[in-house]
Amino acid sequence: MKKIILAIILIMQPILVFAAQPLSRDLVTSFYAASDKLDTLEAKYPQEFKRLDEFSLSDKDKIINYINGSRASSDIRSVLSANGFSSFEDFFNVSIRLMGSMYSVQMENMPAESRAQLQNIEKSFNENIKMMKQNGMPESMIAGMKAQLQDMKVQQVEMKKAAKKATKADKKFVSDNFDWLMSIMPEEEMQSADVGGAPY
Repeated sequence: MKKIILAIILIMQPILVFAAQPLSRDLVTSFYAASDKLDTLEAKYPQEFKRLDEFSLSDKDKIINYINGSRASSDIRSVLSANGFSSFEDFFNVSIRLMGSMYSVQMENMPAESRAQLQNIEKSFNENIKMMKQNGMPESMIAGMKAQLQDMKVQQVEMKKAAKKATKADKKFVSDNFDWLMSIMPEEEMQSADVGGAPY
């Protein structure tokens, strides 16, 4: 029995270490390889993936429970396992660590002027909404602008939460490999991650 337990530990050790290790090029490469494969599953499970839009990043437990209970769970587990992740939770955690570390590094290295401009975005949104109302723009357009503003606020809150949890090791990796990270990042993620340019 002890030999069986030892064998299981030896088999699982690489996976556990891989999931818990600081960010690295190998880990990030595996993360994006898994992400690309998961994107291809969306065509097979459109409704399941669409429902993910209803969750925020702070709904970690709800997201994990939803994924594990969905029709896509088996295929998702296969994709993640093939790329070194033992569970969707491990994959999700790497996503949060990467996002938080990148946001933290960018904010720490952002010029004061750029930081001030970023903080004024909400003010600009509100001014635009006010002008749209004064000019008699359709309510649907105004509602769309308000929705964008709300989404931006939620995203900023989630990014700040993730940034606070970023470890020194993860932030050092991001700082040392920022250009490489931006070169392999999907365009849509690059746009949301780029809050002020490279941290140099």
